[in-house]
Amino acid sequence: MTKYGTINEVMETLYECISGPPGGQDWERDREIYHPRALITRTRIVDGAPVAFTFSYDEFVEATIAILEGRSFYEIEIGRKTDIFGQIAHVFSTYEARETPDHPEIQFRGVNMVHLWNDGIDCSGRWWIMSIIWDNEREGLSLPSEWLAR
Repeated sequence: MTKYGTINEVMETLYECISGPPGGQDWERDREIYHPRALITRTRIVDGAPVAFTFSYDEFVEATIAILEGRSFYEIEIGRKTDIFGQIAHVFSTYEARETPDHPEIQFRGVNMVHLWNDGIDCSGRWWIMSIIWDNEREGLSLPSEWLAR
């Protein structure tokens, strides 16, 4: 089987690469799971209105390095639901962010919606992230309990 031949390998890499001590993200390895034309969208509420910031991979890395500068950040998957049809897959992946993997305080929780594509016949190739969009919990918006189990 090829590298990233399973969705599980892609998802584990996604969380491993974004996590680490200050400056500890593995951007080179992270790039391997994204298709070269992938879109990455960070959503937020700004001044009471929803906004979406969409990036290429390089733009995402540049913006994220600035956000994480000097911070220890660990994003830990706490639930996953995967649907596959032919060469495509949709993954709802819930997460919590902590200062360290075992830190008692959760900084925030949210959900990554990941769309993947397999480049092989009958899914015998490798999986690529084609797009990812996420949102975090906030006042009035909580993760559904059924999304918290793997």
